[in-house]
Amino acid sequence: MADILIVEDEEVLRLTLARNLRSKGHAARAAASAEEGLEMIAQGPPDVILSDHRLPGMTGYDLLLAVKADHPDIPFVILTAHGTVEDAVAAMREGAADYLRKPIDLGELQLVVERCLKGQGVRRELDYYRGRHLADGALEGILGSSPAVERLRAVISRVAALQKEGGIGPTVLLTGETGTGKGMVARAIHRASIRRDCPLIEVNCTAIPEDLLEAELFGYERGAFTGAVAAKPGLLEAAESGTIFFDEIGHMSVGLQAKLLKVIDERSVRRLGSTRDRAVRCSFVTATHMDLEKLVAETRFREDLYHRIRVVEVTMPPLRERDDDMLRLADHFLARHAADYGLPAPRLTEAARRALRAHRWPGNIRELSHTLERAVVLATSDTIDVEDLGLRSRGAVTATSDDSTARAGVTAPRAEAGGPAARIAGGAIEIDFSQGPLAIEEIERELLMRALAQAAGSKTEAGRLLGMSRDMFRYRLSKYEA
Repeated sequence: MADILIVEDEEVLRLTLARNLRSKGHAARAAASAEEGLEMIAQGPPDVILSDHRLPGMTGYDLLLAVKADHPDIPFVILTAHGTVEDAVAAMREGAADYLRKPIDLGELQLVVERCLKGQGVRRELDYYRGRHLADGALEGILGSSPAVERLRAVISRVAALQKEGGIGPTVLLTGETGTGKGMVARAIHRASIRRDCPLIEVNCTAIPEDLLEAELFGYERGAFTGAVAAKPGLLEAAESGTIFFDEIGHMSVGLQAKLLKVIDERSVRRLGSTRDRAVRCSFVTATHMDLEKLVAETRFREDLYHRIRVVEVTMPPLRERDDDMLRLADHFLARHAADYGLPAPRLTEAARRALRAHRWPGNIRELSHTLERAVVLATSDTIDVEDLGLRSRGAVTATSDDSTARAGVTAPRAEAGGPAARIAGGAIEIDFSQGPLAIEEIERELLMRALAQAAGSKTEAGRLLGMSRDMFRYRLSKYEA
Protein backbone atom coordinates (compact mmCIF):
# COMPACT_ATOMS: atom_id res chain seq x y z
CA MET A 1 0.00 0.00 0.00
CA ALA A 2 1.32 3.42 -0.97
CA ASP A 3 0.58 6.91 0.35
CA ILE A 4 -0.50 9.06 -2.60
CA LEU A 5 -1.17 12.80 -2.47
CA ILE A 6 -3.66 14.29 -4.96
CA VAL A 7 -3.52 18.05 -5.56
CA GLU A 8 -6.53 19.05 -7.68
CA ASP A 9 -8.85 22.06 -7.46
CA GLU A 10 -11.76 20.33 -9.28
CA GLU A 11 -13.63 18.66 -6.43
CA VAL A 12 -15.33 15.95 -8.50
CA LEU A 13 -12.10 14.83 -10.14
CA ARG A 14 -10.25 15.02 -6.81
CA LEU A 15 -12.80 12.73 -5.12
CA THR A 16 -12.89 10.37 -8.11
CA LEU A 17 -9.12 9.92 -8.16
CA ALA A 18 -9.00 9.39 -4.38
CA ARG A 19 -11.80 6.82 -4.50
CA ASN A 20 -10.15 4.92 -7.36
CA LEU A 21 -6.75 4.78 -5.69
CA ARG A 22 -8.26 3.62 -2.41
CA SER A 23 -10.04 0.84 -4.24
CA LYS A 24 -6.62 -0.37 -5.37
CA GLY A 25 -5.45 -0.58 -1.76
CA HIS A 26 -3.60 2.73 -1.56
CA ALA A 27 -3.94 5.49 1.03
CA ALA A 28 -4.99 8.72 -0.69
CA ARG A 29 -4.80 12.25 0.66
CA ALA A 30 -6.37 15.12 -1.26
CA ALA A 31 -5.65 18.86 -1.36
CA ALA A 32 -7.45 21.63 -3.26
CA SER A 33 -4.37 23.83 -3.73
CA ALA A 34 -0.60 23.63 -3.89
CA GLU A 35 -0.31 25.50 -0.61
CA GLU A 36 -2.55 22.94 1.12
CA GLY A 37 -0.54 20.16 -0.51
CA LEU A 38 2.72 21.53 0.91
CA GLU A 39 1.17 21.52 4.39
CA MET A 40 0.25 17.84 3.97
CA ILE A 41 3.74 17.02 2.70
CA ALA A 42 5.20 18.70 5.80
CA GLN A 43 3.10 16.33 7.95
CA GLY A 44 4.66 13.37 6.17
CA PRO A 45 6.12 12.92 2.66
CA PRO A 46 3.90 10.77 0.39
CA ASP A 47 5.14 8.02 -1.92
CA VAL A 48 3.71 9.63 -5.07
CA ILE A 49 2.24 13.07 -5.87
CA LEU A 50 -0.45 13.65 -8.53
CA SER A 51 -0.93 17.34 -9.21
CA ASP A 52 -2.99 19.45 -11.56
CA HIS A 53 -0.95 21.94 -13.58
CA ARG A 54 -3.30 24.92 -13.25
CA LEU A 55 -4.15 25.61 -9.62
CA PRO A 56 -5.30 28.66 -7.69
CA GLY A 57 -2.23 30.44 -6.30
CA MET A 58 0.89 28.34 -6.88
CA THR A 59 0.82 26.31 -10.09
CA GLY A 60 1.52 22.62 -10.30
CA TYR A 61 4.88 23.50 -11.86
CA ASP A 62 5.68 25.70 -8.84
CA LEU A 63 4.69 22.84 -6.56
CA LEU A 64 6.97 20.48 -8.49
CA LEU A 65 9.95 22.79 -7.95
CA ALA A 66 9.16 23.19 -4.23
CA VAL A 67 8.81 19.44 -3.71
CA LYS A 68 11.98 18.56 -5.61
CA ALA A 69 13.95 21.05 -3.52
CA ASP A 70 13.16 19.15 -0.30
CA HIS A 71 12.18 15.66 -1.51
CA PRO A 72 13.92 15.00 -4.84
CA ASP A 73 13.06 11.27 -4.79
CA ILE A 74 9.25 11.59 -4.60
CA PRO A 75 7.72 10.74 -8.02
CA PHE A 76 5.66 13.69 -9.25
CA VAL A 77 3.01 13.31 -11.97
CA ILE A 78 1.54 16.39 -13.67
CA LEU A 79 -2.16 16.30 -14.70
CA THR A 80 -3.54 18.97 -17.04
CA ALA A 81 -6.13 19.71 -19.68
CA HIS A 82 -3.96 22.47 -21.12
CA GLY A 83 -0.74 20.63 -21.71
CA THR A 84 1.69 21.25 -24.51
CA VAL A 85 4.84 19.48 -25.52
CA GLU A 86 6.81 22.42 -24.13
CA ASP A 87 5.07 22.05 -20.74
CA ALA A 88 5.84 18.34 -20.70
CA VAL A 89 9.49 18.85 -21.59
CA ALA A 90 9.88 21.57 -18.93
CA ALA A 91 8.23 19.42 -16.25
CA MET A 92 10.27 16.34 -17.10
CA ARG A 93 13.44 18.42 -17.12
CA GLU A 94 12.69 19.56 -13.58
CA GLY A 95 12.16 16.00 -12.38
CA ALA A 96 8.52 15.08 -13.10
CA ALA A 97 8.06 11.32 -13.37
CA ASP A 98 5.27 11.58 -15.94
CA TYR A 99 2.80 13.96 -17.58
CA LEU A 100 -0.87 13.03 -18.27
CA ARG A 101 -3.61 15.00 -20.03
CA LYS A 102 -7.20 15.33 -18.89
CA PRO A 103 -9.63 13.67 -19.06
CA ILE A 104 -7.68 11.14 -17.07
CA ASP A 105 -7.85 7.51 -18.12
CA LEU A 106 -7.98 5.73 -14.74
CA GLY A 107 -6.43 2.58 -16.18
CA GLU A 108 -3.50 4.57 -17.60
CA LEU A 109 -3.15 6.47 -14.33
CA GLN A 110 -2.95 3.20 -12.41
CA LEU A 111 -0.14 2.01 -14.70
CA VAL A 112 1.75 5.27 -14.14
CA VAL A 113 1.36 5.00 -10.36
CA GLU A 114 2.58 1.40 -10.36
CA ARG A 115 5.59 2.36 -12.49
CA CYS A 116 6.43 5.18 -10.08
CA LEU A 117 6.17 2.87 -7.09
CA LYS A 118 8.32 0.25 -8.77
CA GLY A 119 10.99 2.86 -9.40
CA GLN A 120 10.75 3.93 -5.74
CA GLY A 121 11.28 0.33 -4.65
CA VAL A 122 14.43 -0.01 -6.76
CA ARG A 123 15.79 3.28 -5.41
CA ARG A 124 15.11 2.26 -1.82
CA GLU A 125 16.81 -1.08 -2.34
CA LEU A 126 19.87 0.65 -3.77
CA ASP A 127 19.81 3.15 -0.91
CA TYR A 128 19.64 0.29 1.57
CA TYR A 129 22.71 -1.50 0.22
CA ARG A 130 24.59 1.76 -0.27
CA GLY A 131 23.64 2.84 3.24
CA ARG A 132 24.71 -0.49 4.71
CA HIS A 133 28.07 -0.17 2.98
CA LEU A 134 28.56 3.39 4.23
CA ALA A 135 27.43 2.40 7.73
CA ASP A 136 30.00 -0.39 7.79
CA GLY A 137 32.61 2.12 6.65
CA ALA A 138 31.64 4.53 9.42
CA LEU A 139 32.26 1.82 12.01
CA GLU A 140 35.70 1.03 10.62
CA GLY A 141 37.02 4.05 12.54
CA ILE A 142 36.05 2.35 15.82
CA LEU A 143 39.18 0.25 16.20
CA GLY A 144 39.42 -2.76 18.47
CA SER A 145 37.93 -6.18 19.05
CA SER A 146 37.42 -6.17 22.83
CA PRO A 147 33.91 -7.00 24.13
CA ALA A 148 33.44 -3.35 25.16
CA VAL A 149 34.13 -2.13 21.62
CA GLU A 150 31.91 -4.79 20.05
CA ARG A 151 29.06 -3.63 22.29
CA LEU A 152 29.81 -0.05 21.27
CA ARG A 153 29.59 -0.92 17.57
CA ALA A 154 26.26 -2.69 18.12
CA VAL A 155 24.78 0.35 19.85
CA ILE A 156 26.00 2.71 17.10
CA SER A 157 24.43 0.51 14.42
CA ARG A 158 21.15 0.27 16.33
CA VAL A 159 20.91 4.02 16.96
CA ALA A 160 21.86 4.86 13.37
CA ALA A 161 19.18 2.49 12.04
CA LEU A 162 16.51 4.35 14.05
CA GLN A 163 17.24 7.70 12.38
CA LYS A 164 14.37 8.65 10.07
CA GLU A 165 14.50 10.86 6.99
CA GLY A 166 12.59 14.04 7.71
CA GLY A 167 11.64 12.70 11.13
CA ILE A 168 13.22 12.35 14.54
CA GLY A 169 15.60 9.80 15.98
CA PRO A 170 16.36 9.03 19.62
CA THR A 171 18.46 11.52 21.55
CA VAL A 172 21.85 10.08 22.49
CA LEU A 173 24.03 10.84 25.51
CA LEU A 174 27.69 9.78 25.34
CA THR A 175 29.41 9.55 28.70
CA GLY A 176 32.88 8.51 29.76
CA GLU A 177 36.27 9.74 30.82
CA THR A 178 38.22 12.39 28.98
CA GLY A 179 39.85 11.18 25.78
CA THR A 180 37.74 8.04 25.29
CA GLY A 181 36.53 9.06 21.82
CA LYS A 182 33.06 10.48 22.43
CA GLY A 183 33.37 12.90 19.50
CA MET A 184 34.48 10.09 17.19
CA VAL A 185 31.44 8.01 18.17
CA ALA A 186 29.09 10.96 17.60
CA ARG A 187 30.50 11.32 14.09
CA ALA A 188 30.21 7.57 13.50
CA ILE A 189 26.52 7.63 14.48
CA HIS A 190 25.92 10.42 11.97
CA ARG A 191 27.87 8.75 9.14
CA ALA A 192 26.13 5.42 9.70
CA SER A 193 22.63 6.96 9.62
CA ILE A 194 20.29 8.03 6.82
CA ARG A 195 21.35 11.61 7.61
CA ARG A 196 24.93 11.02 6.49
CA ASP A 197 24.69 13.38 3.50
CA CYS A 198 23.21 16.17 5.63
CA PRO A 199 25.14 18.51 7.93
CA LEU A 200 26.85 17.41 11.14
CA ILE A 201 27.16 20.48 13.37
CA GLU A 202 29.48 20.16 16.37
CA VAL A 203 29.03 22.56 19.29
CA ASN A 204 31.73 22.58 21.97
CA CYS A 205 29.98 24.07 25.00
CA THR A 206 33.32 24.97 26.59
CA ALA A 207 34.83 26.66 23.53
CA ILE A 208 32.11 29.26 22.83
CA PRO A 209 31.81 32.03 25.46
CA GLU A 210 28.58 31.64 27.39
CA ASP A 211 27.26 35.07 26.44
CA LEU A 212 27.64 34.21 22.73
CA LEU A 213 26.45 30.62 22.81
CA GLU A 214 22.73 31.45 22.74
CA ALA A 215 23.07 33.66 19.65
CA GLU A 216 25.24 31.02 17.95
CA LEU A 217 22.69 28.28 18.61
CA PHE A 218 19.44 30.11 17.92
CA GLY A 219 20.55 32.77 15.46
CA TYR A 220 19.14 36.28 15.45
CA GLU A 221 17.22 38.81 13.42
CA ARG A 222 18.56 42.14 12.29
CA GLY A 223 18.49 44.63 15.16
CA ALA A 224 18.00 41.94 17.83
CA PHE A 225 20.90 43.47 19.76
CA THR A 226 23.70 45.96 19.26
CA GLY A 227 25.88 44.76 16.43
CA ALA A 228 23.20 42.57 14.80
CA VAL A 229 23.35 44.41 11.47
CA ALA A 230 21.96 41.46 9.50
CA ALA A 231 19.89 38.39 10.23
CA LYS A 232 21.89 35.21 10.88
CA PRO A 233 20.63 31.62 11.15
CA GLY A 234 21.86 29.69 14.18
CA LEU A 235 23.63 26.36 14.41
CA LEU A 236 20.32 24.58 15.12
CA GLU A 237 18.99 25.75 11.77
CA ALA A 238 22.29 24.89 10.08
CA ALA A 239 21.84 21.29 11.24
CA GLU A 240 18.59 20.97 9.25
CA SER A 241 17.89 17.30 8.39
CA GLY A 242 21.27 16.33 9.84
CA THR A 243 22.79 15.94 13.31
CA ILE A 244 23.78 18.45 15.96
CA PHE A 245 26.35 17.30 18.50
CA PHE A 246 26.68 19.11 21.84
CA ASP A 247 30.09 18.25 23.28
CA GLU A 248 30.55 18.80 27.03
CA ILE A 249 26.90 19.69 27.56
CA GLY A 250 27.50 19.60 31.32
CA HIS A 251 29.11 23.05 31.00
CA MET A 252 25.99 24.65 29.50
CA SER A 253 24.30 27.25 31.72
CA VAL A 254 21.02 26.32 33.38
CA GLY A 255 19.18 29.11 31.56
CA LEU A 256 20.31 27.85 28.17
CA GLN A 257 19.51 24.28 29.19
CA ALA A 258 15.85 25.27 29.57
CA LYS A 259 15.78 26.72 26.06
CA LEU A 260 17.48 23.66 24.59
CA LEU A 261 14.93 21.40 26.29
CA LYS A 262 12.15 23.37 24.61
CA VAL A 263 13.82 22.96 21.22
CA ILE A 264 14.16 19.19 21.63
CA ASP A 265 10.58 18.77 22.88
CA GLU A 266 8.87 21.06 20.37
CA ARG A 267 11.28 20.57 17.45
CA SER A 268 11.24 24.28 16.72
CA VAL A 269 13.57 27.21 17.25
CA ARG A 270 12.99 30.94 17.48
CA ARG A 271 15.77 33.35 16.52
CA LEU A 272 16.64 36.13 18.94
CA GLY A 273 14.46 39.13 18.14
CA SER A 274 11.97 37.06 16.12
CA THR A 275 8.30 36.26 16.75
CA ARG A 276 8.19 33.22 14.45
CA ASP A 277 9.17 29.65 15.22
CA ARG A 278 11.09 27.60 12.66
CA ALA A 279 10.95 23.82 12.43
CA VAL A 280 14.04 21.89 13.52
CA ARG A 281 14.38 18.47 11.90
CA CYS A 282 17.65 17.09 13.15
CA SER A 283 19.04 14.42 15.42
CA PHE A 284 20.49 15.39 18.82
CA VAL A 285 23.66 13.80 20.21
CA THR A 286 25.27 15.05 23.43
CA ALA A 287 28.43 14.15 25.34
CA THR A 288 30.08 14.85 28.67
CA HIS A 289 32.81 13.50 30.93
CA MET A 290 31.04 14.98 33.97
CA ASP A 291 28.70 13.18 36.36
CA LEU A 292 25.37 14.63 35.27
CA GLU A 293 23.45 12.92 38.07
CA LYS A 294 25.68 14.72 40.56
CA LEU A 295 25.14 18.01 38.73
CA VAL A 296 21.37 17.42 38.85
CA ALA A 297 21.58 16.85 42.61
CA GLU A 298 23.53 20.12 42.91
CA THR A 299 20.89 21.92 40.74
CA ARG A 300 23.60 22.74 38.19
CA PHE A 301 21.91 20.66 35.50
CA ARG A 302 18.19 20.43 34.79
CA GLU A 303 16.74 17.04 35.67
CA ASP A 304 14.15 17.20 32.87
CA LEU A 305 16.86 17.87 30.26
CA TYR A 306 19.01 15.09 31.70
CA HIS A 307 16.23 12.54 31.21
CA ARG A 308 15.39 13.98 27.77
CA ILE A 309 18.91 13.66 26.34
CA ARG A 310 19.62 10.18 27.72
CA VAL A 311 16.96 8.24 25.80
CA VAL A 312 19.96 6.24 24.66
CA GLU A 313 23.02 6.45 26.91
CA VAL A 314 26.33 5.12 25.65
CA THR A 315 29.15 4.79 28.18
CA MET A 316 32.56 4.91 26.54
CA PRO A 317 34.97 2.30 27.92
CA PRO A 318 38.28 3.69 29.27
CA LEU A 319 41.43 2.51 27.55
CA ARG A 320 42.58 0.57 30.62
CA GLU A 321 39.54 -1.71 30.15
CA ARG A 322 40.50 -2.38 26.53
CA ASP A 323 43.72 -4.26 27.14
CA ASP A 324 43.28 -6.38 24.01
CA ASP A 325 42.98 -3.25 21.86
CA MET A 326 45.94 -1.36 23.29
CA LEU A 327 48.68 -2.48 20.92
CA ARG A 328 46.44 -2.39 17.85
CA LEU A 329 45.62 1.24 18.60
CA ALA A 330 49.30 1.98 19.23
CA ASP A 331 50.30 0.57 15.83
CA HIS A 332 47.49 2.51 14.19
CA PHE A 333 48.62 5.82 15.70
CA LEU A 334 52.27 5.16 14.85
CA ALA A 335 51.38 4.59 11.20
CA ARG A 336 49.01 7.58 11.03
CA HIS A 337 51.36 10.09 12.64
CA ALA A 338 54.31 8.90 10.60
CA ALA A 339 52.24 9.38 7.43
CA ASP A 340 51.15 12.85 8.60
CA TYR A 341 54.80 13.96 8.90
CA GLY A 342 56.03 12.09 5.84
CA LEU A 343 58.23 9.80 7.93
CA PRO A 344 58.73 6.04 7.83
CA ALA A 345 56.68 4.34 10.52
CA PRO A 346 58.90 3.15 13.40
CA ARG A 347 58.15 -0.03 15.32
CA LEU A 348 57.77 -0.53 19.04
CA THR A 349 60.26 -2.68 20.92
CA GLU A 350 58.86 -5.42 23.11
CA ALA A 351 59.83 -3.42 26.19
CA ALA A 352 57.93 -0.40 24.85
CA ARG A 353 54.88 -2.54 24.15
CA ARG A 354 54.96 -3.86 27.71
CA ALA A 355 55.26 -0.29 29.01
CA LEU A 356 52.23 0.82 26.99
CA ARG A 357 50.13 -2.01 28.42
CA ALA A 358 51.28 -1.30 31.96
CA HIS A 359 50.44 2.43 31.82
CA ARG A 360 47.08 3.50 33.29
CA TRP A 361 46.29 6.09 30.57
CA PRO A 362 44.28 8.67 32.52
CA GLY A 363 43.92 10.61 29.25
CA ASN A 364 42.78 7.46 27.44
CA ILE A 365 42.93 7.32 23.61
CA ARG A 366 43.82 10.99 23.27
CA GLU A 367 46.80 10.56 25.58
CA LEU A 368 47.93 7.44 23.70
CA SER A 369 47.72 9.28 20.37
CA HIS A 370 49.70 12.27 21.64
CA THR A 371 52.30 10.03 23.28
CA LEU A 372 52.97 8.17 20.05
CA GLU A 373 52.92 11.36 17.96
CA ARG A 374 55.65 12.78 20.19
CA ALA A 375 57.60 9.53 19.91
CA VAL A 376 57.36 9.60 16.09
CA VAL A 377 58.51 13.23 15.91
CA LEU A 378 61.49 12.69 18.23
CA ALA A 379 62.47 9.20 17.05
CA THR A 380 66.13 8.94 15.97
CA SER A 381 65.95 5.35 14.73
CA ASP A 382 63.45 2.93 13.23
CA THR A 383 62.44 1.66 16.68
CA ILE A 384 60.78 3.24 19.68
CA ASP A 385 61.88 2.06 23.11
CA VAL A 386 60.55 2.78 26.61
CA GLU A 387 62.53 5.98 27.12
CA ASP A 388 61.25 7.34 23.78
CA LEU A 389 57.66 7.13 25.03
CA GLY A 390 58.23 9.57 27.89
CA LEU A 391 55.62 7.91 30.06
CA ARG A 392 55.22 9.12 33.63
CA SER A 393 53.30 7.40 36.36
CA ARG A 394 50.42 9.44 37.66
CA GLY A 395 48.15 9.00 40.61
CA ALA A 396 45.83 10.90 42.88
CA VAL A 397 47.12 12.89 45.82
CA THR A 398 45.24 13.61 48.97
CA ALA A 399 44.10 17.22 49.06
CA THR A 400 45.72 19.55 51.55
CA SER A 401 43.83 21.28 54.33
CA ASP A 402 41.93 23.27 51.67
CA ASP A 403 38.48 21.84 52.36
CA SER A 404 36.98 23.28 49.19
CA THR A 405 39.54 21.39 47.13
CA ALA A 406 38.80 18.15 48.94
CA ARG A 407 35.06 18.58 48.49
CA ALA A 408 35.50 19.21 44.77
CA GLY A 409 37.38 15.93 44.42
CA VAL A 410 40.42 17.58 42.84
CA THR A 411 43.20 15.17 41.91
CA ALA A 412 46.76 16.13 41.18
CA PRO A 413 49.82 14.30 39.85
CA ARG A 414 51.97 12.60 42.44
CA ALA A 415 55.32 11.10 41.77
CA GLU A 416 56.02 7.51 42.58
CA ALA A 417 58.73 6.80 45.10
CA GLY A 418 61.99 8.08 43.68
CA GLY A 419 60.26 10.33 41.09
CA PRO A 420 59.93 14.10 40.76
CA ALA A 421 57.55 15.99 43.05
CA ALA A 422 55.62 19.26 43.02
CA ARG A 423 53.10 20.59 45.50
CA ILE A 424 51.35 23.82 46.42
CA ALA A 425 51.58 24.89 50.04
CA GLY A 426 50.72 28.21 51.63
CA GLY A 427 50.33 29.88 48.26
CA ALA A 428 53.83 28.79 47.17
CA ILE A 429 54.76 26.10 44.67
CA GLU A 430 57.35 23.68 46.02
CA ILE A 431 59.19 21.64 43.39
CA ASP A 432 61.76 18.91 43.91
CA PHE A 433 63.82 18.18 40.80
CA SER A 434 66.31 15.99 42.61
CA GLN A 435 64.55 12.79 41.55
CA GLY A 436 64.02 13.65 37.88
CA PRO A 437 62.12 15.91 35.45
CA LEU A 438 58.57 17.19 35.95
CA ALA A 439 56.21 18.18 33.09
CA ILE A 440 55.05 21.79 33.26
CA GLU A 441 51.58 20.61 32.16
CA GLU A 442 51.22 18.83 35.50
CA ILE A 443 51.78 22.06 37.39
CA GLU A 444 49.44 24.04 35.13
CA ARG A 445 46.65 21.51 35.52
CA GLU A 446 47.10 21.51 39.30
CA LEU A 447 46.85 25.32 39.42
CA LEU A 448 43.77 25.40 37.22
CA MET A 449 41.93 22.72 39.16
CA ARG A 450 42.75 24.22 42.54
CA ALA A 451 41.64 27.69 41.40
CA LEU A 452 38.38 26.20 40.07
CA ALA A 453 37.77 24.41 43.35
CA GLN A 454 38.54 27.54 45.36
CA ALA A 455 36.08 29.48 43.16
CA ALA A 456 33.34 26.84 43.72
CA GLY A 457 33.26 26.03 40.00
CA SER A 458 33.07 29.64 38.73
CA LYS A 459 35.45 29.99 35.77
CA THR A 460 35.26 33.77 35.94
CA GLU A 461 36.39 33.81 39.58
CA ALA A 462 38.97 31.06 38.96
CA GLY A 463 40.45 33.12 36.12
CA ARG A 464 40.61 36.18 38.40
CA LEU A 465 42.48 34.16 41.03
CA LEU A 466 45.11 33.28 38.41
CA GLY A 467 45.23 36.75 36.86
CA MET A 468 43.65 35.79 33.54
CA SER A 469 40.36 36.34 31.72
CA ARG A 470 37.50 33.86 31.91
CA ASP A 471 37.98 32.89 28.26
CA MET A 472 41.71 32.33 28.73
CA PHE A 473 40.99 30.18 31.77
CA ARG A 474 38.44 28.11 29.78
CA TYR A 475 40.92 27.69 26.94
CA ARG A 476 43.67 26.44 29.22
CA LEU A 477 41.29 24.16 31.14
CA SER A 478 39.95 22.62 27.92
CA LYS A 479 43.34 21.00 27.32
CA TYR A 480 42.76 18.77 30.32
CA GLU A 481 39.07 18.01 29.79
CA ALA A 482 37.17 15.85 27.27
